[in-house]
Amino acid sequence: MMRKRLLLGAGASALGLATMLVVPATMSTAATMPAAAAPGAVGVKVHVNKAAILAYWTSARRAAAKNDDVLTIAGPPKTESIRSVHPGKAGSVPGGSPSGATASVPAIHSPRTPDAFSYPYPYDSWTVPNGDYTKYPWKVNGKVYFTNDGADYVCSGTVVPSAAGTSNEDEVWTAGHCLSNTESLTGVWDSSLEFVPSYNGTVKKQKPDGVFVWTGAAETTSAWLDNRDLSEDEAAFTVDTNGSGHILGNVTGWAGFAWNYSTDEQFVAFGYPAESPYNGETLITDLGASAVLDTGVGGAGSPPIGIGNPMTGGSSGGGWMMGWTDKGTGYVDGHNDYKYDDQPLAMYSPYQDTLSNTVRCFGATSC
Repeated sequence: MMRKRLLLGAGASALGLATMLVVPATMSTAATMPAAAAPGAVGVKVHVNKAAILAYWTSARRAAAKNDDVLTIAGPPKTESIRSVHPGKAGSVPGGSPSGATASVPAIHSPRTPDAFSYPYPYDSWTVPNGDYTKYPWKVNGKVYFTNDGADYVCSGTVVPSAAGTSNEDEVWTAGHCLSNTESLTGVWDSSLEFVPSYNGTVKKQKPDGVFVWTGAAETTSAWLDNRDLSEDEAAFTVDTNGSGHILGNVTGWAGFAWNYSTDEQFVAFGYPAESPYNGETLITDLGASAVLDTGVGGAGSPPIGIGNPMTGGSSGGGWMMGWTDKGTGYVDGHNDYKYDDQPLAMYSPYQDTLSNTVRCFGATSC
């Protein structure tokens, strides 16, 4: 059973930077917080020992990593019907293929007329065929392994446009609780973090694109880090080259990224759920439309969006794409984040707003 976590609605975002930091053997004790972060965004930059992290994640540790990362709230939820609204000027950055070419994707569509859904919300879900794992655009999805407060966990993540630009596409987007505040903690950052794109545990070559170790740089929202605010539970981190010296985006390509778009969208969600009935070995796809807005969770951000999605623990951080096709990724505009215990067939994501892009840009207003 997934461990239940009763999370109460968070209050307004606190802008002070949390300073409590776990410093395990693979980190330097010289860890420091950045001198200046945009209001609402907060980051960390620590020294990491790449060789030690690679050695730490043995096959046994990966298999034993906790997979109950999808936060679960005691229901019933307080929701309202989906609305076609957005709080700010819409913006987006396109994805790219492994060759660096701008991805061939359709333009972001105009909002459709909202449908009235009741739970269980409609969805279609399937396992990605083995032949697609090593192909773009599926390659932008992967598993995130990390340690937080001494325990090992697994999440999901998506390669997105890097704050460093197209010459160094090294950035992964995920849930905030996959980088800090695992369990009921506040202000505790990860260690021993690595990203494995294209992972497929059912074939001989399970990690076809190699392993990409965290650089030690990560960004989330102060609302999440300080207050465990689910409406702003989002994060990004950067990775070093793999064992062959290849930059992440040059191997996988990267998904586009969107913010301040309509709350009413058609999403293609991805993740590596590991809690029953899944086993974490395969990439799962979910097709679902915006169904409800969660007005009961509270917090500093806009109400999170709910869709029909049966994924379980291990899928947190997996991207919700709009405009996805088999030719291009489309745009990340949400991620698997939390569920209600009386809604096993629904998943909720923070609404991606201007602050989301600030997090992706590591504190800058644009990148």
